Amino acid sequence: MNARDVELRLLADLRASLLGLGLAVRLDEAMPGLLVATANPGLFVWVFVGASGRTFTWRRDDSKHPVDDVAGAAGKVARFVTAQAGQLNGSANDHFD
Repeated sequence: MNARDVELRLLADLRASLLGLGLAVRLDEAMPGLLVATANPGLFVWVFVGASGRTFTWRRDDSKHPVDDVAGAAGKVARFVTAQAGQLNGSANDHFD
């Protein structure tokens, strides 16, 4: 399995966990990454596998979680999306990173 296949498998696993938490998520295989819908229509959180292949990364590369804990990463992404209330500028008072 090549690096891209591993990356797509990790993203598919994270997508399944996020869907299980009730979030709307789309896998973009071209980039690759996940588009996680926010409360603000048309705004998404972009989640990708970091260059090292060891973390899921989102929000300007400063929010990360190890890829070997998909459920934990899904929880952190879900809390971030909820805390941002669609703003996505890092200014939410209840930011959980």
